[in-house]
Amino acid sequence: MVKLGIIINGDKPSGRLTKFFTGCAAYHVVWVDEEGGRMYDMNLLRRRRKWPYYPQDQVALFDAPGKVTVEYLEEKLTSDENVYGFVDYLLFSLRWLYHLVGKSTRNAGGKICSETINDDIWECGGETPWKPGDAPPSPCDLLRWLMGWHSI
Repeated sequence: MVKLGIIINGDKPSGRLTKFFTGCAAYHVVWVDEEGGRMYDMNLLRRRRKWPYYPQDQVALFDAPGKVTVEYLEEKLTSDENVYGFVDYLLFSLRWLYHLVGKSTRNAGGKICSETINDDIWECGGETPWKPGDAPPSPCDLLRWLMGWHSI
């Protein structure tokens, strides 16, 4: 069974930056196949790594919303053309400015890890508060939603 993993580390620069911009130190989101010892994530492009990849005390695991499978994730490794670059990261760091003036966060063409995960959930029959094409959720947004916090 595939699980949704949220990586949280307030001591790491990524976690500190994410906390500054989103309010919590959840800085990355991954799919985890514990049985197969694999992790699937989006870091510039989709990739597969051995699991565990991150220290376990920095990972919050949740049952995957929808029916995300290893077969689906394996197919995405060869069919997904999304690439997330420096300009995308820069625009995401300005997210708070966009939201301050009531606009959705812009991308330069790529998708952040949490946006990719959100799209996967929808493609596999699940639902989240963020429909594909909406302003992308941050890893913190996904964590809050999964934990039942409704003040995103």
